[in-house]
Amino acid sequence: MKQQIESAKHQAVTIDATSGTCTPTPSKIRLNELEDIRREMARVYREARGGAMDTSEAGRLAYILTGIGKLIEATDIEKRLLQMERKFLK
Repeated sequence: MKQQIESAKHQAVTIDATSGTCTPTPSKIRLNELEDIRREMARVYREARGGAMDTSEAGRLAYILTGIGKLIEATDIEKRLLQMERKFLK
């Protein structure tokens, strides 16, 4: 346990409350653009395909990523529409 805590000083870790084990905290994932969503979906697919992730979990994540992608797309369309309205309604 002490060794785990010592290693935690050098990297971000998540500590399991019941067992006390440390696991590296996942890095932040950028999901600001459609390309970010595509990249993350591809990663989820590869992990599921390779057996590193349960396929039902991969399906849930893909569903959430699809929703985020649709929101990004709708926001982008809304911004473009507002720009067009400002330009043509002057």
